[in-house]
Amino acid sequence: MKSYVFLFVAASLIFAGCSRHSDEWRTILDVENYIEDRPDRALAALREIDPEKLTRASERARYAVMLSMALDKNYEDRTDFDILQPAIDWYENHGNPTDRLRTLYYQGRIYENRRDNKNAMECFVKALDAGEKSDDIPTKARTLFRQGRIHNAIYNWDKTIETNLYAAKYFKRANLTNSYINCLLRVVNCYTLKKDYANAIKYAEDCRIFLKDVRISLISEFYAIYLMLIIEKGESEETIKGAITEYLNSVPSNIANWHSISYAYYSIKDYEGALKAISRLDCLRDTDSRIRHLAILSQIHQDAGDYPKALESFDRYITIKDSINLAIFHQDTKFIEERHTLKVKANKERAMTNYTIFASAFLLMLAGGLFLWKSHRLKISRMEKQMADSEAERYRLMCFQMEQERDNLATLITQKESLDPKVMAAISSRLELLNKFFAAHITDNCEIDKKATRELEELLSDKESFMNLTRLAFAGSKPEFISYLEECGLSEQEINYCCLYAIGLKGKEVGAYIEMRSHYNISSGIREKLGIGEHDTNLGIYIRKLMNRQAK
Repeated sequence: MKSYVFLFVAASLIFAGCSRHSDEWRTILDVENYIEDRPDRALAALREIDPEKLTRASERARYAVMLSMALDKNYEDRTDFDILQPAIDWYENHGNPTDRLRTLYYQGRIYENRRDNKNAMECFVKALDAGEKSDDIPTKARTLFRQGRIHNAIYNWDKTIETNLYAAKYFKRANLTNSYINCLLRVVNCYTLKKDYANAIKYAEDCRIFLKDVRISLISEFYAIYLMLIIEKGESEETIKGAITEYLNSVPSNIANWHSISYAYYSIKDYEGALKAISRLDCLRDTDSRIRHLAILSQIHQDAGDYPKALESFDRYITIKDSINLAIFHQDTKFIEERHTLKVKANKERAMTNYTIFASAFLLMLAGGLFLWKSHRLKISRMEKQMADSEAERYRLMCFQMEQERDNLATLITQKESLDPKVMAAISSRLELLNKFFAAHITDNCEIDKKATRELEELLSDKESFMNLTRLAFAGSKPEFISYLEECGLSEQEINYCCLYAIGLKGKEVGAYIEMRSHYNISSGIREKLGIGEHDTNLGIYIRKLMNRQAK
């Protein structure tokens, strides 16, 4: 007994030791509480943790996510997965929706930093799906916002609007006003590009309400986008001037977007104001920005009629372009061997791309062919099923009718002394066939079913014999019915005709069965002898009611 107690205590201690978190775990949990408000403090705290001291895979995964969040919020963009990899590995099969949402989001951010928008978008889509039940509203909002940036990069304005509006709702719920306004500004810009000025104005006014609560850079961006909106909308010169004045009074000059202000002055033909505005951008370090700057400056001088300065700006523009092209030429000359190697590599890659395209096209055609073939087979299967269902229903009704007739004939057999031998033979033959048919139906015996069906088909193929046999059978089972028809003066052929109605066939089916052009004449003759008009009632219904009435 003591040994069992010892083992139990030892196992409990081992289990407790394995389940206990490391000393750093409390720090990681604390960081999560303030990382949104103090990302700099969170990053400093996380960098003090030695990852080697994290004893469990779940701890290393949570630490990887928290560190990736802190780096991203401090604008330290990563292009490798070294830090996030433990979270990617662990949360693929573990963790809650929030863990998976965050991991996939920051995985997408890494792809985005690599300019790999395809894989970034795939991660963002997976993140929203995996984190559907997560209560991490800010990360959901950021994921949608990043999707919007990718849609914007490929000029898909509708999807950019859609994703930014969803993101804006989440940011508003999380009381992140700066991010909320940032999303709405993307929406205003896209509606302006779509020339949907009504919606652009609507969301611009929504932004204006919150301008006093957002950072100064967003205020500057609001006015830059708003200027473009009213210019594209064709507002008056006074309106545009008022917007410029409001812009300059709302933000410091070092924050203002002077390109937008210059363009606004240019749109109202205030070339002096446009030149003053764009002159604030003379000290541009980026070569592409200098090229664009000189191109705009040349256009302003040209429209202002100052052709010498327009030519001067254009010459400077050409000089920079030529210097860039010359540098490329010298570089190409210096590295001609490397260029040749790259060209060979490019040709191989192009050949591989063409092969891939051809193979993809072939596989696509093959898949299309298989799809069409499967669709055709499915269509045939459906038709066959419909036919089978229809046949089964016909079979069921026929069984029901045959069952009634079999029961009636079986009753007559017990009274064979009072029946004519020919009628008895006809009834016995038909009853035997019916018994075979129902044996197949009840036991699902295929051989009996085939044999009975074959005999039934042979019997039905001899129309005159079948009609005579049917009449004789009704003479035995419904003698009053047959006698009444004879008393009304119906011929044997007409009584046979009535018996087809009596077994449940409709007028069209009777006509198709006997295959006679005189079908209508026979029907009219029967109506006349029975004393019913052409439009009084349906002949088949009348015959069956007559048969039941005579049997009572």
